[in-house]
Amino acid sequence: MSAIRVAVLSATQLFAESLARLVDREPLFVRVGGAGDANVDVLLVDSNLEDLFDICVRHASAGRARIVALGVPEEGAKAEDLLIAGARGLLFRHARECDLLQAVPHVHAGKIWAPRHVVAAAWEKSWSDAVPVERLAGWTRLSAREREVLRYAASGFANKELADRLAISEATVKVHLTHIFQKVGCRTRSELAAVYHGLATIHADRPTR
Repeated sequence: MSAIRVAVLSATQLFAESLARLVDREPLFVRVGGAGDANVDVLLVDSNLEDLFDICVRHASAGRARIVALGVPEEGAKAEDLLIAGARGLLFRHARECDLLQAVPHVHAGKIWAPRHVVAAAWEKSWSDAVPVERLAGWTRLSAREREVLRYAASGFANKELADRLAISEATVKVHLTHIFQKVGCRTRSELAAVYHGLATIHADRPTR
């Protein structure tokens, strides 16, 4: 497996240096430049940064580094708002080093690292606002089962977890996902999650079947 290129962004020098040492100790990671470096795979961001939401939006919309926000407060709506803004991983203030070491590869693989109730709350909130027509283009063409699979897949469930939850085989999950990709017009699982959560839209010239 190729090393995951990780960058650290924090206004607190001590916090940034501690994270840098942790990244340097992990054989699977390689530390690279800052937030603007095009080679970054995963960006670890201090949740205390004033422009955190803007950073999430910019990276998500440009398809750049996947963001893991660190030190997120458990109270309030900040966690779900960060997911809506484009963060793919959330580590709360009580998180340990082992949580970070698991979160980075998980997010790098295109999945969401966050408690499921937070993901669900973000999903509900993102759909409470007006949504672009393009985002809904393939939704009406999905079967009831495909909509279930889409909801769990976009919430970060792995195929096995999804299969166990719906009492179907992993092979059946893969078939449903293939049909969903075709109907909605997405090419990757991460793109599917972004569209589902309102973080991206499918362009009008993207063909659907």
